Amino acid sequence: MERIQRLLSNVWWGIIFTACLWGMRSHAVTTTAKTPPAQNSTATLPTSGIQATGYIDFRPSWISKTGGFTTEDTIELGAKLSADTSLTYMQGFNTNLYDPVSPASASGMRLEILSGAIKTKVNKIWENQASGLSLAYENRIYLPIDAGSGKKGTLTAIRNYLKLSKAISNTVKLTMSEVMIPIINRRSGNISSDGVATANNIFENRVYLITDIQLTEKLSLSLPIMFHQTRSGNFKGEAANNSAWSFYVWTSPELDYELTPNLTIGLAYYNNESFFTPNLSKTQFGSALESGEFQFALTASL
Repeated sequence: MERIQRLLSNVWWGIIFTACLWGMRSHAVTTTAKTPPAQNSTATLPTSGIQATGYIDFRPSWISKTGGFTTEDTIELGAKLSADTSLTYMQGFNTNLYDPVSPASASGMRLEILSGAIKTKVNKIWENQASGLSLAYENRIYLPIDAGSGKKGTLTAIRNYLKLSKAISNTVKLTMSEVMIPIINRRSGNISSDGVATANNIFENRVYLITDIQLTEKLSLSLPIMFHQTRSGNFKGEAANNSAWSFYVWTSPELDYELTPNLTIGLAYYNNESFFTPNLSKTQFGSALESGEFQFALTASL
């Protein structure tokens, strides 16, 4: 098992390194290939048809509450079907770099495969250029290939994003997203080895408000606020969350710098605990901020 983990770690780091080199090389090729057009020449028409699209996002992370270091990484590959439509598959991975809390027996890379998703995006299903408004749609069908979903009996979660964007100026954009997520399970809940009953979630609604600011030509800042409302199913009367709603509020600001058109670096943060208790009866901003993770982000795209 240790040999397999070391092999996967070497492959993963190799992919990261190769993606970074590819991003820098593709920019260099694009730059050297640019030549001033002749005064009377005809502009080259853009290529049409299906195009490959994707990215790799690598995020070394520091967990402030435990002092541990991890990576939270995503790969996405697929096709751009038209100027505004794409179909891709995204897959997340987590790894351990340093864990001062868990016993030595639980150390090592601890590669964790997250739920993958088939993602369909339509960037502009409606647009009003005069008012700076546009409406986009995104659908994600999650595949429960991770151990946690299998243990809970989750079959799939289907996210439906409606994103209404408003250009405030040339440098500021506001986006309001409504996200409806039906969740399908094999069973309504689970009982742990110590007898604790927990109902499975059956529906989630999310509201995102995101402010995007273009600080300079290459430097951008994203300031989101996310509000989750989650409904659990009817499992057992003694289950603490049986047929109940719970709420979660969090943020994930990120500062990005575009090194090349295919390579971006950034600094990010997100809180692991909600700013409010699950029933919204009490604030807990201090503990929420202390629970956060600070990340260095490196994204290489096709």
